Amino acid sequence: MIEEKKIADIIEELNLLLDEGKEKPIRDYFGALELPDQIYLIEHLPKDRKIQIFSLLTIKEKAELIPEVDEYSLEVIIRSLDADTLSKIADALEIDEAADLIGEVGEHRRDTVLNKAKRAEHIRALLRFGPDTAAGIMTLKFLSISGKDNAKTAQEKIRKVREEEEFKYIYILDRDEKLTGYVTPWRILTSPPEKKLEELAEPVYSVSADLDQEEVVNIVADHDLLQVPVIDEFGKLIGVITVDDVLDVMQEEATEDIQYLGGLRNIESAFLPARRSFASRIPWLYLKLLTALLAALVVGYFEDVIQAFIGAAIFMPVVAAMGGSAGTQTLSIIVRAIALGEVKYQDVKGLLWKEITVGLFTGFAIGLGTALIAFAWKGNPMFGLVVGLALILNHLAAGIFGVLLPLIMDKMDIDPALTSSLFLTTITDVFGFFALLVLTKIILI
Repeated sequence: MIEEKKIADIIEELNLLLDEGKEKPIRDYFGALELPDQIYLIEHLPKDRKIQIFSLLTIKEKAELIPEVDEYSLEVIIRSLDADTLSKIADALEIDEAADLIGEVGEHRRDTVLNKAKRAEHIRALLRFGPDTAAGIMTLKFLSISGKDNAKTAQEKIRKVREEEEFKYIYILDRDEKLTGYVTPWRILTSPPEKKLEELAEPVYSVSADLDQEEVVNIVADHDLLQVPVIDEFGKLIGVITVDDVLDVMQEEATEDIQYLGGLRNIESAFLPARRSFASRIPWLYLKLLTALLAALVVGYFEDVIQAFIGAAIFMPVVAAMGGSAGTQTLSIIVRAIALGEVKYQDVKGLLWKEITVGLFTGFAIGLGTALIAFAWKGNPMFGLVVGLALILNHLAAGIFGVLLPLIMDKMDIDPALTSSLFLTTITDVFGFFALLVLTKIILI
């Protein structure tokens, strides 16, 4: 990797060469960089510079960069390329990466690009499946052999393909071509020649074609798999998912969950243009505004209480903020547990009791300290009691809704990270204001 202090110098040098139109020096200069540095520069250069540099690269170099650049850079590059170039890049990519590339091409010219690609039929087969499913991330490169074949026949097949591809597992099929197990090449090569493969086969974990990619990651992690086969509705092997694909999914899902917790519906690159970022963020900010107005209505309803005891208004932000923080802690834990498949709906009762207990303890700990501050500030012990009780109640509410909201959203097939983060802070704000003002009215007025 290039040193950070040299990045500005490299970008300046590249811009100078681009302005002068010196194509060969640009290719040599850019080509001398390591792939991670090339990716970094492509992602950090302005739109027109991305296109200029990419246009000067060979098909092989383009194929190395395409799967690695961020979503915005990929969009810019794809729009700048003609159908011939896109099809040649697709031909140079692994079949699953080629399908991902074609899937990003606009529908109005996707067929044109596909018709020029050498593996159009295979790419179309992959594009039939959703991009976030097991079949959407699988590769078609695998070796399968009938279980009725013997080790000698399998050895011959392995030797034929070994020059082109080295397979970690050989998948065993029955007479109906259904997946029954797997054998490692080493075991085949060291077994007696007459030994039937069905006798050597070991049980195999497989996933259905339409399984969500997040579930695939959980299965791979739970069973420490390096590869997982994908089967259709008839149990026939249609592809495999490698550990590299799983790592890509893990990064994508982690990024998605983090941004969802921040209220971003679409995965957004740090270098996405301001106009695109605005369009992505503003709908959810408006929705958040509507929920915030609900909290304002609660405050407005208790206007007479605030006028009678202004101290309540001073501590309203404290009660709301602490409830929001406690709720976010619970929410983060539950969303992660849902993503990893750790939480089942039969666990709800136990989780609720646990979070109620935690909420009671944290509410008491924070409430006691804040109550003493309120008492010292206003010189009124009853006001300290009101603030302390409001904090305890809001911590309890935060724990309860931090558990229930993501589970309910997940049950409704709505992303729990996005919707829960959107509504949880509003709930804790409203409940915190309500608890503080009601207790103030009951105890102090």
